[in-house]
Amino acid sequence: MKMRTLVTALMLLLIAGTMLLMGCAATEVVREPTPEELAARQDSIAKANEFELKKARMFAYDKLKAQQWEDAKNYLWTVIDLDVKDQYNDWDRLYQIYMELSQPDSAQIVLEMGLDKHPADPFLNATYGFILKAKGEYETALLHYDKALDGDISDTDQIEYLRKKAELHEALNDPESAISAYESLLSIAPDDTGAKNSLTALVRMHRDPAEYITRLEEEIATNPEDMQKRMDLLRAYQDQSQNQKVIDQADEILMRDASRIEVYRAKAKAYDNLNQLNQSIATYEALLAQDPGNDDAMLRIADNQRLLGRFNSARTWVNKAKNAGGSVGEADYILGLTYESSGDECSAGGLEYDDKLVYTIALGLFEKAAASADYNIKGKAVSRVEYMKQFAPQKADWFLNQTKKVPAKDCYNWINASWPETKYIETYLGQFAG
Repeated sequence: MKMRTLVTALMLLLIAGTMLLMGCAATEVVREPTPEELAARQDSIAKANEFELKKARMFAYDKLKAQQWEDAKNYLWTVIDLDVKDQYNDWDRLYQIYMELSQPDSAQIVLEMGLDKHPADPFLNATYGFILKAKGEYETALLHYDKALDGDISDTDQIEYLRKKAELHEALNDPESAISAYESLLSIAPDDTGAKNSLTALVRMHRDPAEYITRLEEEIATNPEDMQKRMDLLRAYQDQSQNQKVIDQADEILMRDASRIEVYRAKAKAYDNLNQLNQSIATYEALLAQDPGNDDAMLRIADNQRLLGRFNSARTWVNKAKNAGGSVGEADYILGLTYESSGDECSAGGLEYDDKLVYTIALGLFEKAAASADYNIKGKAVSRVEYMKQFAPQKADWFLNQTKKVPAKDCYNWINASWPETKYIETYLGQFAG
């Protein structure tokens, strides 16, 4: 019993002594390593890893050449683990591998990791910008393309990065910045057709029309055979009603390609606007030499012949258009205008019964045009019907001139009584005879 008590007492003394010694011991201070010490450690680790790192990198590139993507991927991750000083930038290769493995989400993560290590790398920035652009994250994508353009890149890459930058500015509704980007691109690649077209379109939409025309004229001076640019310039002149320039540009185009039907039309309309109707007719005839069955050109010639007072020729061209399969409604409408114009010319000294008979023919033709299926003509024809009714003979006129069946005035010598449209006179006057 005494022995047990003694042992217990000795143990208590031992524990108390230990606690006393611990309480009296000095507290140890943990110190963070300095940057120099960290660098030294990294150098030490890098030296230790150098052989394995170079070996893994060599194997990785061998596997890449052989397109053994999984093995290449594993070796590159080993390189990244061993490369404690980030002296190698193989993130672009790792990105390529994941894309080849059809793992785009992992490829994007690789780009983000690579940018964390190498934030100024042009390829990583441009590729990440491309992905963000496709996702509609335009502002962030633009930041990455700007970083890519700040790097050491080839002219080819600079051209493509500037193109994407311009497209992003367009998407962000910043046309002036887009114009600036395209201009920078063209300073490197002046023959880049895509950039030229995009720049010209932007200038047309967002700047003064005169500047757009000037740009087109400069581009054509550099490349006279660019037919698309010449067509754009032709339309720009049309938009600004620069009729003589439309004619001049049309001649340049037709000298190079005489088959462009729309150019003949543009030239003829410009002559119409200048009231040079004979030149317009000649232009439409040149069009018909290329496209003999063009009924619209025939009707335009007919209408111009009418305006020139050549009513018989106008009627001839209307019938040519009908025979070519043209719009019957429009043909009848223009023929109605022809008889109306003839009546106006002959009745200048005062309205006579003969004039009323001619207006009756015009009325019948307008009524026929109004009943046609040509909805582009219907409205105009209906309007002319209402207008012409006031000039048609009344019952009293007919009563005093019952022997007259066709107009007899000299200025109506061009009208042949056997023509089918003259039957409108008989039909109209029939209401009075009844």
